[in-house]
Amino acid sequence: MRIEEKTMERRVTFYEETNFKTTEIGEIPADWEVVKLGELYSEVTKDRQVYLEDDKEYKQVTVALYANGLRLRRVALGRDIAVKKQYLIRTGDLIFSKIDARNGAYGFVNECLDGAIVSGDFPILEMKGHSCDEYFLWYYLKIDKNWHKFRNLAIGTTNRKRIQAKEFMNNLLVPLPPLEEQKAIAYVLSTVQEALEKTEKVIEATKELKKSLMKHLFTYGPVSLEEASRINLKETEIGEIPADWEVVKLGEVVTEESPPTEKDPEVSVIPFIPMALIPEDGIFVNSWELRRREDIRSGIQVFEGDLLVAKITPCFENGKQGIVSQLPLPYAYATTEVLRLRARERIILEYVALFLKQGSVRTLLASKMQGTTGRKRLSRHVLKDLPLPLPPLPVQKRIAEILQTVDEKIQAEEKKKQALDNLFNSMLHMLMSGKLRVKFQTSEEGASN
Repeated sequence: MRIEEKTMERRVTFYEETNFKTTEIGEIPADWEVVKLGELYSEVTKDRQVYLEDDKEYKQVTVALYANGLRLRRVALGRDIAVKKQYLIRTGDLIFSKIDARNGAYGFVNECLDGAIVSGDFPILEMKGHSCDEYFLWYYLKIDKNWHKFRNLAIGTTNRKRIQAKEFMNNLLVPLPPLEEQKAIAYVLSTVQEALEKTEKVIEATKELKKSLMKHLFTYGPVSLEEASRINLKETEIGEIPADWEVVKLGEVVTEESPPTEKDPEVSVIPFIPMALIPEDGIFVNSWELRRREDIRSGIQVFEGDLLVAKITPCFENGKQGIVSQLPLPYAYATTEVLRLRARERIILEYVALFLKQGSVRTLLASKMQGTTGRKRLSRHVLKDLPLPLPPLPVQKRIAEILQTVDEKIQAEEKKKQALDNLFNSMLHMLMSGKLRVKFQTSEEGASN
């Protein structure tokens, strides 16, 4: 949701509260109230009821779980909708799912969904007056404890338990600050959420850029789009590649052989790499667990620079792989559910790791995995038989550098996203409990700062 007032670039002032009172939902500031949702909203009467016409189009909505709001499900003709008795929803309505309210399936209707329809399994609530800010309430409903309480109130058989509108409105208690403070709280949370959503879009766009970039680099090499038109290509079993490149089987340029090493009996604690620490994004494994030697009952010995590729679904399909780096000892152990590869003279392993990240390559390898559904495994023979475009070493290095730069951008944005997510959850708790209070800054306050 968006706060339209944000376009005015309003400023806020924070301050700590010291005067609290004890209520049924815990301690809140002394000047706040606690009300039932039913004091703020009422269930819409049957005047919203409509009977669908066969030749008319209708927007149907669905309610996402975990307080993720409403979504347009589809636009369909009345004849294609089985239940003919439906209900119109309007901007500002609060909708919830009788079945999934216990999992946070509720949300507000925005302008885009105005006039859409829902069935009787989605009660419609409308605000009675103006004592509550819709956006403030929406952020309060994002707190998971608010929907957890409905799990014990739902009535019916397992997986079909329902919450009626009366129970929903009578059992949801809402802290109610003064109206202006509600608006200030919503403004602050909306600002953080907007930054979070922008970061998510940057991540998504950068990942899409990486997909296109990989296809270009593994076809033409590290050249611009203009230069690509002048590259002399040749047709091969894996498609067109530059004329001075080769196509080899992966097994020709990597090996599974381990370097000679002696296990130091004095070392009692050894790094261990479980599947959970092998990344889906990025190409390096730089985390591990320290385990006592006697506690490692199974595992494969790995060394700095080894490429570990998950061989079991769904880990393989999720892209779990990485090059072992920054080990505190000369060797470590890893889960037996990985294949270990070491580079020979003609290859840079970062180039191999990035080539294996391509969706088309993953799909090809997945089609040759064997085993029962959900537990298929990639064999070393299938992996080593994979055809690989092999450019000269300097070209491999440049391709790896370009794609690693993109990976670093994605990782930086992922860290920013995590920081914003943590900030949002912290602010949500502090503001909704009144431990941290906020108000819009007046012109006099601004002049004094």
